[in-house]
Amino acid sequence: MLLCKAKVLRVEKLAIDCFSLLLEEKNLATGSLPGHFLHIRVGEGPAPFLRRPFSIAGTSPGEGFLQIIFRLRGAGTRILSRACPGDMLDCLGPLGNGFRPRENCKISVLLGGGVGVAPLLFLARRLKEVRERVVLYYGVSRGLEKIPVQNFLPPGVEINLATEDGSGGFAGLVTDLHRSHLQRGLRPEEVFACGPRPMMQRVAGMYRDKKVDMQFSFEERMACGVGACHGCPIEIKVGDSDTVFKRVCRDGPVFNPYEVVW
Repeated sequence: MLLCKAKVLRVEKLAIDCFSLLLEEKNLATGSLPGHFLHIRVGEGPAPFLRRPFSIAGTSPGEGFLQIIFRLRGAGTRILSRACPGDMLDCLGPLGNGFRPRENCKISVLLGGGVGVAPLLFLARRLKEVRERVVLYYGVSRGLEKIPVQNFLPPGVEINLATEDGSGGFAGLVTDLHRSHLQRGLRPEEVFACGPRPMMQRVAGMYRDKKVDMQFSFEERMACGVGACHGCPIEIKVGDSDTVFKRVCRDGPVFNPYEVVW
């Protein structure tokens, strides 16, 4: 974990209320893995007071670059969307426990909802180096919200789009699209997901009896980002009847969905 200044190289609008931010910081770029996140101070003054967490969407270690993708949600992200090339951002990271892909696996499936697709883009790039097949399912509410995910992925990653308003790709929920492919014979050996909690809950239910390895990255509001404030709890099963609360920032954000109390 580093506390450092990252240089803004480019801010780009990807879709309605959605932006990408390209940063330069050699140590962050070389030390970040899929599933890690940055905790960024978005302003120089007292407001906004708290840092904002952002999943890392990709890195170029040789160049010292890393990228985040975010949606406008309030004052903090609005300030960040107005950053200019050359600005320096106060960053804490890389934070969290990332994805842990299996060894000797041939088919990996990734499901992303909205900007929850960001850490999966990073993961898909790494998986494509060692997998025969990487399949990404990407869902948004409206076509206007669609990020051009193909621009962040290497050739060969299969992209399946679902829009709830029917304006592009499959008309409906991304989980329904994925279910239809399972019914047609898709047999993933591992599943990764990130997005709205109801979406991930549906995916977990879909695989409950299949015994497929799954890892989900959870999006929660955070204060400290390092586990000190206990402000981002998630309930996890322990044994047959007990549960404990774990911190998304420190113990996650990636968890085994079979253990999550939905």
